[in-house]
Amino acid sequence: MSPRERELRSELKQLLLSVGLVRGNLSVRRRTCGKPSCHCMQEGGAKHPALYLVASNGGKFRQLFIPSELAAQTRQWVDAYQRLRDLLEELSELHWQKLKQRKT
Repeated sequence: MSPRERELRSELKQLLLSVGLVRGNLSVRRRTCGKPSCHCMQEGGAKHPALYLVASNGGKFRQLFIPSELAAQTRQWVDAYQRLRDLLEELSELHWQKLKQRKT
């Protein structure tokens, strides 16, 4: 096993054991709250940000509203999943190259 492969496996293990993982992307949408006296209802008024987790499942998109108190944790989980995916791709490429070298 190469040193890089050991590093990748170690980082994969740390990610799997340390934080949650969730597949998807975060989307910030701006909305009005519906209260007539709120600034968001005025023409040109700033709308309220709302965070959603968006992912496809079986060819269909699904979305989940993320309350502000869960935003930081959700961002961490999404980032961890994306890092995990990148590490797996790099590990796969290393193994691909190993197989390719054996054929020549």
